[in-house]
Amino acid sequence: MFGAAWVCVATLAIWQTNLRDNDAASAIASAFLLLTSLLFARYILSVPFVSAPLVYLSILGLFHLGLIVPWALGTYDISRVPSFTPYGLSRSIALIDYSIVAFNIGIILALSRKKRTILLSQTVTETEDKNVYVGGCVLLAAGIAIFVIGLIGLDPLGYFRLSYSETYRLRAESDPRLFGSGMTVAFIGLSIAAAGASRRRFRVLSIVGAVWLASLMYWGFRGPTVIAALIVYIIARKKGLQIPRLVSISAAALLLLILPVLHESRELPLNDRLAHISLNNFNILDAPAEMGISIRPLVETVDLLGPHDFRLGRTYWIAIKGIVPNLALRWESSSTTSDADLPPSHWITALVDPWTYKNYGGMGFSAIAEPYMNFGVTGVLIYFFLLSFFLIYLEQISIRNAYALAAWALILGPLLWTTRNDFTNFFRPAVWGLLTLAAISAFSRTYYKIVAKRKNLGPQLIPKLVRAKHG
Repeated sequence: MFGAAWVCVATLAIWQTNLRDNDAASAIASAFLLLTSLLFARYILSVPFVSAPLVYLSILGLFHLGLIVPWALGTYDISRVPSFTPYGLSRSIALIDYSIVAFNIGIILALSRKKRTILLSQTVTETEDKNVYVGGCVLLAAGIAIFVIGLIGLDPLGYFRLSYSETYRLRAESDPRLFGSGMTVAFIGLSIAAAGASRRRFRVLSIVGAVWLASLMYWGFRGPTVIAALIVYIIARKKGLQIPRLVSISAAALLLLILPVLHESRELPLNDRLAHISLNNFNILDAPAEMGISIRPLVETVDLLGPHDFRLGRTYWIAIKGIVPNLALRWESSSTTSDADLPPSHWITALVDPWTYKNYGGMGFSAIAEPYMNFGVTGVLIYFFLLSFFLIYLEQISIRNAYALAAWALILGPLLWTTRNDFTNFFRPAVWGLLTLAAISAFSRTYYKIVAKRKNLGPQLIPKLVRAKHG
């Protein structure tokens, strides 16, 4: 019965959007489709809310509907977001509907194909591994040190006076490798350490991670901070660690307050931000609205590209080439001869907001816009169908052991970031994170083989030494 209701809602949402006569009604219908899809997956298909498929779908919806739905309901003044005009949205909302429907169909077929349930959690001991934990902690410490060195290196005498925009400008004008790599290595380390931690070690790691992520948030890097914190929270749930509901609710409420406040204050010098934090002109819907501005790259992409302009996978190839790091002794930024060679987030900013692009800013991108940019509507349908299949499989194997849980985190974290960006932000951290995890595994196996070999040699050598002594 609920399945039939979901089909009706999906049909209604797509029909309303294709009428193209009322963008507000289409936005509300799309939000209703998202809500019923989440409830259908949770209560009919028994997919936990704290699982890769539903976390991804929730964030995808928030980043594409968080602005236009409050506007459509009349609860948010769109003039608070001057960079966005809520007109001509029907084609973009249709793509949002298609992505939600394709994603949910993928979940249904993936679960019907493999008769395996998705476990919500496992005991801590079954996902505990000291080697994984220690390896992750070493990477976390190294990443934090590299980031701090890179930050100070941007302006050794005045780094504490830098605003968020100045940080990005100096990063683009100088060698950004330490600065950017430090954040990536720290995220990899935090994910791996959390996956291998015991109950006691997880508490210690949570304190260290909270201090690090709070510092990142204060520096202005809100998106990576929220994604990393969400990954650690879900790992805790998967390990069976009890987190009071009041703590979770309080953290979510605090984010609704902090995110828009930091959006304004991060343009102040680093050492003056606390003194100038203000709640004047604050709106509780500012946070979801700011996240929902990711619909703008989707709208602009749909308007700019015709049937003969699709990239046919080129943007994914650009992202794959970015896996190999720049190891040159002297830094040289990459140069492109055409807009087609730019990553999607750079391409859309250069065309729509050239001033921001020239000043090293960006609009981000959209997880829906990138498959559309490559293969049109067909690409959107296929991408989200296959993605849900993959996420179901990833979820089913995620709590086999600490290594599987770490791999889950190292893939899902960058993938969540692509909901408001492009795949250049996925391949490098995911691939290098998995390679690092494989190196930890290989080192652990080699170490234990050496130890076991020495233990076996001991009993064999003792009689020989005795005989040699007594001649």
